[in-house]
Amino acid sequence: MAEMEDYCEIAPPARLAQAIECFWSMQVGGTGTTHRVTPDGCADILVRRSGGGVSIDVVGPMTRYVDHRLPPGQALFGVRFHPGMWTGCLGVPGDRLTDELVPLDDLWGRRARDLLDQLAGESSPLQCASRFAALLAPPSAANPVQKALASMARLRGCVSVDQLAGQAGLSARQFRRLCLEQAGLTPKFLAQVLRFRHAQSRAGAHPGGFAGLALDCGYYDQAHLINEFRRFSGRTPAGFLVAL
Repeated sequence: MAEMEDYCEIAPPARLAQAIECFWSMQVGGTGTTHRVTPDGCADILVRRSGGGVSIDVVGPMTRYVDHRLPPGQALFGVRFHPGMWTGCLGVPGDRLTDELVPLDDLWGRRARDLLDQLAGESSPLQCASRFAALLAPPSAANPVQKALASMARLRGCVSVDQLAGQAGLSARQFRRLCLEQAGLTPKFLAQVLRFRHAQSRAGAHPGGFAGLALDCGYYDQAHLINEFRRFSGRTPAGFLVAL
């Protein structure tokens, strides 16, 4: 894999922290690269700059990994939303965006075109983050499903879905339907993705053997962990570390 340079994350202002996990940016190295994106339960607004052009898309929650070829010199900027917290901002149900890449213009119309004009003259990550922070309205008070999803994220997927449904005052069937509408994924699948995401972040701490990683992240055993890595990343944990 070719060099990937200067990935960084910028914390959102406090008024947006309930909805936005982070702003992020990445600069592709001089030879380009193929970058594998794995499911994380989130949705992003993605700004791409390449060859003097700028585009803005929405990347929905993913159910599978995807390889993207990034040309040399491309600059990326993203707004990453917490699971289930983008529907109010983007104005569409979460399940409309699952495994989709949609031009922001299709969702926002003239507002997206005005934003594109504004971003054309602002290239630094901090400038882009400030522009989005000024544009995005603070989220309304979290509804019971969003509160349940926030709990699921804090517990990294290691939680009883039925218990979360009960805390939200919903039956398991109602919670499944509303989670799908809000987050674009079923509660069970989202919990699996969040557990995998945590395991990815901890894999470097267990380079020799992964039984400890499986235990730390709530898997039944090492075989269960390896199967989930293959499912969501197309690699074993060892292969994932090699590809970093």
